[in-house]
Amino acid sequence: MQISFEGKSVIVTGAARGVGRSLVHSFLASGCTTLVAADRDEAGLLETCTGHEDHVVSVVADVSTQEGANTIVDTAVDRFGGLDVCVNNAAVAPMQSFLDYSVDVWDTVYAVNCRGTFLMTQAAGRAMIAGERKGRIVNFSSGSAKTGGAGAAAYASSRAATEALGRVAAIALGPYDILVNTVSPGLIDTQPKPLPPAMKAGLEKRIPMLPLARPGEPEEVANVVLFLASAFSSYVTGAVWEVDGAAGVGSRAPKEIVDEDVRYDWVTGTKRT
Repeated sequence: MQISFEGKSVIVTGAARGVGRSLVHSFLASGCTTLVAADRDEAGLLETCTGHEDHVVSVVADVSTQEGANTIVDTAVDRFGGLDVCVNNAAVAPMQSFLDYSVDVWDTVYAVNCRGTFLMTQAAGRAMIAGERKGRIVNFSSGSAKTGGAGAAAYASSRAATEALGRVAAIALGPYDILVNTVSPGLIDTQPKPLPPAMKAGLEKRIPMLPLARPGEPEEVANVVLFLASAFSSYVTGAVWEVDGAAGVGSRAPKEIVDEDVRYDWVTGTKRT
């Protein structure tokens, strides 16, 4: 299966670092030469786009505002004649104790993660309909939408909201042959380096318990996004794709399973001494 985005107009938000940066480079490696990379972080965006200026237009904008979302989408339409793919990766994830959680922080998280995803999905959908494009929209969630997490009140709940939004958008845009899916990554290796002490200690405990005993790489998330953005996903919409190495379904299996419950020896035939 060879995925190509030659001749396709693509938007990637949250492109200044991490998964967003990997997405930009993965689309370019798959033949895309008409791509808008957007972020609030101008310096990080410049780093992402350096060396690719012939194929990438960088837009410094805030997806949480109507103006920002419209600017990003309008840039793609004006520069490239239309829009085929919109990947809404931009998000923030500050951590605070639940009992001390600030309303201002809560509102900012929802503004970026939830309202931003809504505004970009809406603007992209309108542009795809106007251009009569059979488009693809890929939004982002997180494993914390299902499992929660200490300090993640706004982040986890905002990610659950984007999953619901994706289902609604898939129904609304389906009649126009626009497919909307959501990617839900688990632990991906995008943490700051060197790791802060508390984060380092937490990851050292967490990683060995993951089913694959390692974090995912940004490119592994990008691979799933590229599939959902391609012609190969032509009957896939309204779905949540978990890219978490099975972290959401359980912990790493021990090398040996020992059943110490004598109540079922009659089932297993276990003879104890």
